[in-house]
Amino acid sequence: MPITVHKHGEGRYQVAVSPPEGSYWRSSSPVTAREIFEKLPGLGCHITDISDALYAADPLWAAAYDKEVLTRLEAGADSRE
Repeated sequence: MPITVHKHGEGRYQVAVSPPEGSYWRSSSPVTAREIFEKLPGLGCHITDISDALYAADPLWAAAYDKEVLTRLEAGADSRE
């Protein structure tokens, strides 16, 4: 069980990482896919392994991720005006 992801509501996930994929780590609360992609590479996890674990937990995770990224980009663009 190197990367374990469990869906926890809409676009939120509980995550656990163990060797050989990375250092031991567990999310203390539900996190978004964007937060997972920010945290796990720093623990030694490969992007492909992260996305595979997300797909296994939630085949529609990418749509929630895209929505979150677009919302953040739009908010950033608005704050610069």
